[in-house]
Amino acid sequence: MFRFLSAFAAVSAFSLILFGQAGTGDIAGTVADSSGAVISGATVTVTNPATGASRSLKTNESGLYSAPALNPGAYTIKVEMQGFQSQTRSSVVLQVGQVATIDFALPVGNVAEVIEVTGGAPVLDTETTSVGTVIENKRIVELPLNGRNYLQLASLIPGATTNGPASSQGQQRMGGARNSFALNVAGQRVHYNHYSLDGMENTDPNFNTYLFLPSIDALQEFKVEAGLFSAEYGRAIAQVNVSTKSGANQFHGVAFEFLRNSFFDAKDFFAAPNAPTPPFKRNQFGGTFSGPVLIPKLYNGKNRLFFMFNYEGLRERRTLTRTSTLPDARYRSGNFGFLNRTIRDPFNPGQVFPNGIIPESRIHATSRKVLNDFYPLPNQAGTGALGIANNYLNSESRKTGGDQYTFRTDLAKSQANTFFFRFSQTKEPQYIPSVIFDQGNDVDILGQQGVLGHTAVIGPNKVNEFKFGMNYFKSANIQQRAFQRNVVGELGLQGISQDPLFWGIPVFQVSGFANIGE
Repeated sequence: MFRFLSAFAAVSAFSLILFGQAGTGDIAGTVADSSGAVISGATVTVTNPATGASRSLKTNESGLYSAPALNPGAYTIKVEMQGFQSQTRSSVVLQVGQVATIDFALPVGNVAEVIEVTGGAPVLDTETTSVGTVIENKRIVELPLNGRNYLQLASLIPGATTNGPASSQGQQRMGGARNSFALNVAGQRVHYNHYSLDGMENTDPNFNTYLFLPSIDALQEFKVEAGLFSAEYGRAIAQVNVSTKSGANQFHGVAFEFLRNSFFDAKDFFAAPNAPTPPFKRNQFGGTFSGPVLIPKLYNGKNRLFFMFNYEGLRERRTLTRTSTLPDARYRSGNFGFLNRTIRDPFNPGQVFPNGIIPESRIHATSRKVLNDFYPLPNQAGTGALGIANNYLNSESRKTGGDQYTFRTDLAKSQANTFFFRFSQTKEPQYIPSVIFDQGNDVDILGQQGVLGHTAVIGPNKVNEFKFGMNYFKSANIQQRAFQRNVVGELGLQGISQDPLFWGIPVFQVSGFANIGE
């Protein structure tokens, strides 16, 4: 079982030209006249039409402006200066972790005259050396995903694959979907990834997997960077920088249900003619609702206070059919005569048990209890020369569940002060059957994450971004009788902890037969 609680706070002050922050982006550029001479003191207003949030700033003596720490989205930029025609550029798409360079050239004229620029060349990031690819919301939502894991789309990025080996140690110790998933970037192992969500730590410190996997309907976009990137990330070779959606001035809602059922499946081509289709049921459902906070006759949050709520649930039952070899009644009674081998008495050297039969009185009580209580009898005819191989069939279901939700609220208190808060929680119970009925493991995962952020514009050329976040993560991959039945105590075993975590069946290994326990 793994548990950890982490807290992280970041306070940073940035000068005029700065690098993109995790979870946000920057817009920067130069304002000049038609001859190329820079214009100092021009007013630049950056507005998000979806929320009505805007920020005004001045160009410095070099004609430079910068609007850092902006949420990803589409923006309109307006530049004004006395003696020059105003210029507006609309639909400037800012991506997560990007520093978008937008330069303006103002013709001489009346400030009331406005030149509106639409379209144009793609926005380039010339302020940083990072190399990465953004997967935006349209592709996240509309491209097919098996299981709605948005990280599968990372395979669209040059040099990345999701077909590599997952963490075998993570699967054994923690289990769960996060340790079955593999993302290899630039040829590196899965342990060299670093995940951030809304600019905060989202990496499991045990095996460097993700902590919280948001529903795709709650995502704005994500970016995967490899090689050179700014110092804010701190570590790892590949950065997975994810941003959640915020609410806007219009209400938006979506509901979904994805159903898979073996009733609709064709039978395996190689299956026996009368063999039934293995049962499989999977339901993935949920929805997202966002918009301004409106309380009739009390409060109108348009252009000011917004919310986003997302929920996603998973219910899956998949039958796993497996065969194994278990001791039959002859083994249990001590009758090994059919093996045609000499069975010697360990307490009387040189003596053998007649006919290869161990007396009932010589069978240890612990062995008898293990066989009677935890090793079932074979339930089908065996194969092989002795007719005992593959004599047990288990068709137990693997049960997987999940419930997660995300709540986010954004407040534009003024042009100079904006706040956001997000809380996310996931529960992921799972039962993984063994080759023997009722001997499987329970995986119990609980993850919680909270983030509080404040962006303050300090004067014409400084922005301070503060974020405080906390993670709680618990993962247990344990024998299902742990905390339920003290098998270790019942068997009178010495040298094994009596902690309830280890109450399940300890490992019993018998040569040639299926193992039980953990």
